[in-house]
Amino acid sequence: MKQSELKLVQSALKSKGYYSGGVDGLSGPKTRAAVHQFLSDNSGQLSAEHWTDWNNARKRVAALQLLALHNQLDVGPVDGLHGPQTESAATLLQQLLTQGAIARQFSDITPVRENPHQFPLENEAELNAFYGQPGSIELVRVECPWLLRLDWDLSTTTRMIAIHEKLSDSLVKVLDEVYQHYGDAGIQQHGLNRYGGSYNHRKKRGSATAWSTHAWGIAIDWFPSQNKLSWRSDRASLADPALDFWWQSWEREGWLSLGRSEDRDWMHVQAAKR
Repeated sequence: MKQSELKLVQSALKSKGYYSGGVDGLSGPKTRAAVHQFLSDNSGQLSAEHWTDWNNARKRVAALQLLALHNQLDVGPVDGLHGPQTESAATLLQQLLTQGAIARQFSDITPVRENPHQFPLENEAELNAFYGQPGSIELVRVECPWLLRLDWDLSTTTRMIAIHEKLSDSLVKVLDEVYQHYGDAGIQQHGLNRYGGSYNHRKKRGSATAWSTHAWGIAIDWFPSQNKLSWRSDRASLADPALDFWWQSWEREGWLSLGRSEDRDWMHVQAAKR
């Protein structure tokens, strides 16, 4: 058991009145007594009748498993054996007890799989055939219904989004639908006014040859400071379940969210499939 997990057990048992020592991740007499009493009071939920024969380390794991079970977390049998399921449950329990809620799990997300405008696959040949080559594409400026602030310079504002001409009608439809649903208050609350840019004639990060989808003017970044490239759904702000409508509005038009499809780069939405 990790020290952080034992701290979690100590803290939870303290809140239940079983433990009066320090939350230090160290297994002393008070911790051992608290764990034993907690297991004794809940012995009917243990996987073995002779749990009293378990060593102290196994009892501590069993206490962790019981705490997870009591918070409706799937921990498997309460057997005092520390495996991947116990470790996963401990992570969720930590979130629940410290933050009051469990962060969004990627496995709970089902993207809308529609492509009404027949957007191409994200490979250079298909993108060139559908949109033209980077450097020679036709851009239009679409007005956003709400005021956008550059995420890295909030004093700079705009309402215009530069996008490939083939996407203008689709983008207008998405933005209008989103604005009607969330309104100014919801836009502000979820950071949908924090703009990360659209057209950018550049290569992919870390590549000297492959073009970014931004180079075709078919990608937009939203709230990058709270949805960084490597952040997953348990950390990215745009993974909030309250934003399912936001993403579904894009997906119904055929746009792809890298966050909802790959659990990375939650800032990014593009009119190209993978």
